[in-house]
Order: sequence, then structure tokens, then C-alpha cells
Amino acid sequence: MYHPHLMLVLLVHQLKKNPCGKFIGSGQKQMLINLYKRKIAEQPSITVKEMVKLLSRDTGIGQNTIQTTIADYKNAKPIQSPNKKKIRLTFKEKVDDFERNAIRKKVHDFWFSRQVPTLDKILISVNSDPTLNTYKRTNLYHLLRELNCTYCKRGRNSALIERDDIVLWRTKYIQDIRKYRQEGRSIYYLDETWANIGDCMEKIWVDKTVKSRRDAFLSGLSTGAPNPTGKGKRLIIVHILSEDGFVNGGLLVFESKKGSADYHDEMNGDSFFDWIKGVIPLLKDNSVIVMDNAPYHSVKAERCPTMSWKKTDIESWLDQKCEVYEKPLNKVGLMNIVNRIKPQLTNTS
Repeated sequence: MYHPHLMLVLLVHQLKKNPCGKFIGSGQKQMLINLYKRKIAEQPSITVKEMVKLLSRDTGIGQNTIQTTIADYKNAKPIQSPNKKKIRLTFKEKVDDFERNAIRKKVHDFWFSRQVPTLDKILISVNSDPTLNTYKRTNLYHLLRELNCTYCKRGRNSALIERDDIVLWRTKYIQDIRKYRQEGRSIYYLDETWANIGDCMEKIWVDKTVKSRRDAFLSGLSTGAPNPTGKGKRLIIVHILSEDGFVNGGLLVFESKKGSADYHDEMNGDSFFDWIKGVIPLLKDNSVIVMDNAPYHSVKAERCPTMSWKKTDIESWLDQKCEVYEKPLNKVGLMNIVNRIKPQLTNTS
């Protein structure tokens, strides 16, 4: 036979504690309350803190759970089992509208930069943005589908699509060139470029396996000098030619001063105008000049006022045109006069 005291010791040691975070039901709560009533009847002077420790030791339930159950009992709250099912939001529900619009913009940025937006590229772009959340590949795929981004197969006969205005522009250019050639007019082409001092070294390293620019492009390699870095001296070169070759006396070469990474920054309307004035007498009569749409190729000889001008500047411009008007006059009235005489200036220029 076992001694009663020994049996109590064995029961205490064999008591299994309630796992941390595990909910207790309404039946267990009622047993706690009954045990609390009996203990408080046996020991009326016991404090709540000591009672909680005693009940936790006897039942194996955590002290926080016991303390909450006793507090609910004292406040006459109904005994009920907790909601064991937590409402967990899916990853789609956690993505707000701002995040969705940012991801949609990432997809459009690839098209804007003339790149194909594959899932891997979008994933890298989104996860590398510190303002956005980090996504798994599968989750991002489903999110893109929800954003109405369709993953479709490209046809074997697919082709690059150009804007309609570009197609129309090129068609008109070809028609004009054919017309000028039929008329027997000489056609001259002009352009600008640069020569970096680093491209004029006596010896350089060359990959002998690269036979052409096309081979280099297909192999992911590069041939020739890249865009200028702005370090060191650089020469800006302007020239004009026709089917007879370069025009004698049409070469313009000057040293870059700004150190900009783009040679277009070195040219301006004044320098180009001075150069073209000296070139035109060297060309054949009734000839045609073909040039691109660089900003300095089409600079207005005179700027017309706009609403951003100061009122005094608009008045000075009108005074130079010998325009008579009643003073004082607000800016809206002054611009009304400017818009009235602007077509006349365009037709006479």
C-alpha cells in the first residue's frame, strides 16, 4: 500500500501543465471558479496573488489565464469558450491600394523603357524597392493576375509596333526625299558627334573573337567606345555631306568646356546658327538639308510672351512692336493683345 502523503507527492509531480498559448474551454473555466470558491471559503484571508499561484500549481494552468478567469467571474461576465479560429488575412488582403498601384507602375515602367516585363524582372524590381513589401514569386504572380495583368503567349509572327505619328512622319520623309531626287536637287545631311580623348590611345585591348558589332550584340558584349563619362577632354565635331562626300570647309571642331556626359549640352542655337550661316554658301543652289530634331536645330528667332512673363516684360515687348494700348492694363489684357498680333509676326518672319 502507498502512504497518502506519498500519493499526493506523486500526483503533484505527475501533474501535466497546460501548454503555453493553448485555450481553455468553458468547462475548465467553471472548474477554476468552483475551486476558487472552495479555496476562498477555506482561507478567507488569502490574497489574490497567492490564490492565483496556488490554483496554477494545483491545476497546471497559467497564472495569467487564472487571473483573467477570476476577474471575469467577479465582474459577472458570462463563462464562454474563446474563439479558437483566428481570422487571418491572406497576402492579397494585406496589400493596400497604394502598394497595388506601385506594383502596376513597375510593370508599366518596363514598357516605358522598351523592356519586356517578365515575372522575374518584376519580382526583382519590386523586392529591391525599399518602400514596398517583399514577395515570393508565386504570390507576386497571383497578385499580378488580380491586377488584371495577363500572362499571354506572344505569336510567332509578332512584330514591333510603332506609334502612328512616327510611321506617318517616316512615310512623309521618304515621299519628300523621292520627290527631291526626281527634281534633281542635291540632298545634304548634317549631324554632330564627339571624340573622347580616351578613344585616341596608341594601344588598347581588343577582343579578337569579336568579328562584328552584330556578333558582339548577340554575345552580350560591347564594341567601340561607350557614351563619354565627362572625364578628360573631348572634341565636338559637326559636319555636312552629300552623295559627293563631305563639303569642303563644312567641318566644325571645338573642345568641350563643360565636361558634360552628353555632347548635345555643348551645342546651342547660337553656335549652330553661326556654323550653318557659313556652310550655306558652300552648298549647291536649290539644295535640301536633312537634319534631326535636336533642340538647337530649330530655335525661335524671337520669343513671344507667355503668362509666365512678368507684366513689365510683356509691356516692354509690346512697346518694341510699337503697339498702342491703354494703360494701365492687367496681364490678361496684355496677353490678349500679344495673341492677336502673334499670327502676323509668324507670317512675316
